[in-house]
Amino acid sequence: MNRARLISLARFAVCALLLAIIFHVIFCNEVQLQLAAEGHDWNTFTKWEKRHLAWTRGPAALWETVHRLDAASLGLAFAAVGSLIVLGGLRWRQVLRAQGFELPATQVMRISLVAHFFNAFLLGTAGGDVVKAWYAARTTPDKKAEAALTVFADRLLGTLALLLFTAVLMLFCLPLLTDYRRHLALALAVLAMLIVAGGLVFVGFYTNALQHEGWLAHWVRRLPRGESFARGLAVCRRFGHEPGFMIRVGFWSLLQNLAMALAYCVLARGIGINLPYVTLAYVTSAVVCVAALPVTPSGLGVRENLFVWLLAVPALGVKPGAALSLSLLGYTLNLVWSAFGGLVYLFMPDRADANAVRNAAD
Repeated sequence: MNRARLISLARFAVCALLLAIIFHVIFCNEVQLQLAAEGHDWNTFTKWEKRHLAWTRGPAALWETVHRLDAASLGLAFAAVGSLIVLGGLRWRQVLRAQGFELPATQVMRISLVAHFFNAFLLGTAGGDVVKAWYAARTTPDKKAEAALTVFADRLLGTLALLLFTAVLMLFCLPLLTDYRRHLALALAVLAMLIVAGGLVFVGFYTNALQHEGWLAHWVRRLPRGESFARGLAVCRRFGHEPGFMIRVGFWSLLQNLAMALAYCVLARGIGINLPYVTLAYVTSAVVCVAALPVTPSGLGVRENLFVWLLAVPALGVKPGAALSLSLLGYTLNLVWSAFGGLVYLFMPDRADANAVRNAAD
């Protein structure tokens, strides 16, 4: 078994462990509340009896929370989650145009949906970005490196925009940061990520560090296919020279971030989490930022733990089960849209080659 496969298995193991822990804690909490209402003391049960009660009665309690969601809220949230793919595709199209590539909007959306499918269902270290880059390179065979670079530049810019969005929302939630160390720790993590992402954009777009004859390019050329990679990095400078480029990208990113916040806010209200919208938007954005780190596939386990960790504090008064339900509902809607991407993938040309590329990247 190769090293990449071992890393993937280790990440799946961490993911499974985190999910098992959070589900067990939530189920125990739900059953304790039920037993207290029935006049029973949780502490009178043995360790194995507690586990049995948690995993037999807990899932039903969690389902009861999810079942509160009405059809209108579910439909609006579903539409908002779908708009994330559309808005992300429109932002990527701006990145492509900055490099001189004109792809039809329909083709951009098809590729974005397929990449979304790979990210969600065929989890791996590379995810859908590799497949997206491969399709982009196929459309421009004379500039494959430059086309592939647009995918990763788009990912970096989207991450930077989300981090900035979260940092602004923090200003409206300062009491949480001062009263709870967990919120302060998350805020510091987001700010650290913001500095790193902002630094990468500044160096790549507004300095000559990546120029074709620079020291970094000289080092990159030593790698397999290094010449193509160095040529791709060198064109990053075009993004900084393109008039209005960052404004256009920022516009689509802002709409995408607002749509994501809207989806979670609608879901939260639907299951009875009545918090100010700005607080929910801050927590949601911060969780998505940290869950994007490559700890587990698609952030599974990390995201659920963070939602419970941040929302189940006295100042917010959200029950752990409700916080977990919110995370699971958001991820479920994302999976449904990924399934649509899978259907699109079935009708895409060269899908077997794309799958081979993705597997090789893992």
